[in-house]
Amino acid sequence: MECHVEAGPKTKRYIEAMLPSMMKQLGLTRSRKLLMIKVDRDLEEQGTTIPLTGIDTFLVVLKPTRDILNLGITLAHELTHVAQFANGTLQLTPKGKKWKGKFYPMDHPYLDQPWEVQAFARQELVFRRAIDK
Repeated sequence: MECHVEAGPKTKRYIEAMLPSMMKQLGLTRSRKLLMIKVDRDLEEQGTTIPLTGIDTFLVVLKPTRDILNLGITLAHELTHVAQFANGTLQLTPKGKKWKGKFYPMDHPYLDQPWEVQAFARQELVFRRAIDK
Protein backbone atom coordinates (compact mmCIF):
# COMPACT_ATOMS: atom_id res chain seq x y z
CA MET A 1 0.00 0.00 0.00
CA GLU A 2 1.39 3.35 -0.98
CA CYS A 3 1.16 6.00 1.76
CA HIS A 4 1.14 9.78 1.80
CA VAL A 5 1.26 11.71 5.08
CA GLU A 6 0.30 15.37 5.35
CA ALA A 7 1.38 16.75 8.72
CA GLY A 8 3.97 18.94 10.38
CA PRO A 9 7.55 17.63 10.14
CA LYS A 10 7.77 15.98 13.59
CA THR A 11 4.30 14.46 13.41
CA LYS A 12 4.94 13.26 9.85
CA ARG A 13 8.17 11.51 10.88
CA TYR A 14 6.42 9.89 13.84
CA ILE A 15 3.53 8.61 11.72
CA GLU A 16 5.86 7.39 8.97
CA ALA A 17 7.94 5.53 11.56
CA MET A 18 4.85 3.73 12.88
CA LEU A 19 3.26 2.86 9.54
CA PRO A 20 5.41 -0.10 8.38
CA SER A 21 4.81 -2.16 11.53
CA MET A 22 1.15 -1.24 11.87
CA MET A 23 0.42 -1.96 8.21
CA LYS A 24 2.21 -5.30 8.39
CA GLN A 25 0.30 -6.29 11.54
CA LEU A 26 -3.02 -5.40 9.90
CA GLY A 27 -2.27 -7.13 6.59
CA LEU A 28 -2.20 -3.95 4.52
CA THR A 29 1.25 -4.20 2.93
CA ARG A 30 0.08 -5.91 -0.27
CA SER A 31 -2.89 -3.67 -0.98
CA ARG A 32 -2.74 -1.69 -4.21
CA LYS A 33 -4.79 1.14 -2.78
CA LEU A 34 -3.47 4.49 -1.64
CA LEU A 35 -3.47 5.49 2.02
CA MET A 36 -3.63 9.22 2.66
CA ILE A 37 -3.14 10.39 6.24
CA LYS A 38 -3.88 14.00 7.06
CA VAL A 39 -3.52 15.75 10.40
CA ASP A 40 -6.24 18.40 10.64
CA ARG A 41 -6.88 20.59 13.66
CA ASP A 42 -10.48 21.24 12.52
CA LEU A 43 -11.45 17.60 13.07
CA GLU A 44 -13.97 17.27 15.90
CA GLU A 45 -13.18 13.65 16.86
CA GLN A 46 -9.75 12.09 17.45
CA GLY A 47 -9.72 10.38 14.07
CA THR A 48 -11.82 9.22 11.16
CA THR A 49 -11.40 6.87 8.22
CA ILE A 50 -13.12 7.40 4.88
CA PRO A 51 -12.88 4.97 1.98
CA LEU A 52 -12.74 6.88 -1.32
CA THR A 53 -13.76 3.95 -3.50
CA GLY A 54 -13.86 5.84 -6.78
CA ILE A 55 -10.12 6.52 -6.58
CA ASP A 56 -9.01 3.39 -4.67
CA THR A 57 -7.92 5.44 -1.68
CA PHE A 58 -8.40 5.41 2.07
CA LEU A 59 -8.34 8.78 3.79
CA VAL A 60 -7.41 8.81 7.48
CA VAL A 61 -7.77 12.14 9.24
CA LEU A 62 -6.25 12.60 12.69
CA LYS A 63 -6.62 15.44 15.15
CA PRO A 64 -3.23 16.88 16.13
CA THR A 65 -2.09 16.37 19.69
CA ARG A 66 1.09 16.87 21.66
CA ASP A 67 0.43 13.52 23.32
CA ILE A 68 2.25 11.17 20.94
CA LEU A 69 1.00 8.12 22.83
CA ASN A 70 -2.60 9.11 22.07
CA LEU A 71 -1.73 9.94 18.45
CA GLY A 72 -0.13 6.51 17.96
CA ILE A 73 -3.09 4.68 19.50
CA THR A 74 -5.53 6.70 17.37
CA LEU A 75 -3.48 5.89 14.28
CA ALA A 76 -3.62 2.17 15.13
CA HIS A 77 -7.39 2.45 15.68
CA GLU A 78 -7.98 4.15 12.33
CA LEU A 79 -5.68 1.75 10.46
CA THR A 80 -7.77 -1.09 11.89
CA HIS A 81 -10.73 0.51 10.11
CA VAL A 82 -8.66 0.74 6.91
CA ALA A 83 -8.03 -3.01 7.18
CA GLN A 84 -11.75 -3.65 7.80
CA PHE A 85 -12.69 -1.70 4.67
CA ALA A 86 -9.83 -3.20 2.63
CA ASN A 87 -10.82 -6.80 3.37
CA GLY A 88 -14.54 -6.10 2.86
CA THR A 89 -15.59 -6.82 6.44
CA LEU A 90 -16.83 -3.23 6.78
CA GLN A 91 -18.71 -1.47 3.98
CA LEU A 92 -20.33 1.93 3.65
CA THR A 93 -23.92 2.16 2.42
CA PRO A 94 -26.01 5.28 1.77
CA LYS A 95 -27.93 4.78 5.03
CA GLY A 96 -25.34 3.21 7.32
CA LYS A 97 -22.67 0.53 7.33
CA LYS A 98 -22.50 -3.21 6.79
CA TRP A 99 -20.39 -5.40 9.04
CA LYS A 100 -19.92 -8.95 7.80
CA GLY A 101 -23.08 -8.54 5.70
CA LYS A 102 -25.28 -7.21 8.52
CA PHE A 103 -26.66 -3.66 8.14
CA TYR A 104 -26.26 -1.07 10.91
CA PRO A 105 -28.03 2.30 10.56
CA MET A 106 -26.12 5.57 11.02
CA ASP A 107 -27.66 6.12 14.47
CA HIS A 108 -26.51 2.75 15.88
CA PRO A 109 -24.80 3.45 19.25
CA TYR A 110 -21.09 4.09 18.70
CA LEU A 111 -19.73 1.67 21.30
CA ASP A 112 -22.10 -1.08 20.10
CA GLN A 113 -20.80 -0.94 16.53
CA PRO A 114 -18.84 -4.19 16.03
CA TRP A 115 -16.17 -2.51 13.87
CA GLU A 116 -15.50 -0.05 16.71
CA VAL A 117 -15.40 -2.85 19.29
CA GLN A 118 -12.77 -4.59 17.16
CA ALA A 119 -10.76 -1.40 16.58
CA PHE A 120 -10.72 -0.57 20.29
CA ALA A 121 -9.70 -4.16 21.09
CA ARG A 122 -6.77 -4.05 18.65
CA GLN A 123 -5.52 -0.45 18.89
CA GLU A 124 -3.22 -0.69 21.90
CA LEU A 125 -1.67 -4.02 20.90
CA VAL A 126 -0.98 -2.79 17.35
CA PHE A 127 0.53 0.42 18.78
CA ARG A 128 2.67 -1.36 21.38
CA ARG A 129 4.01 -3.81 18.81
CA ALA A 130 4.89 -0.87 16.54
CA ILE A 131 6.91 0.93 19.22
CA ASP A 132 8.52 -2.32 20.34
CA LYS A 133 10.29 -2.64 16.98
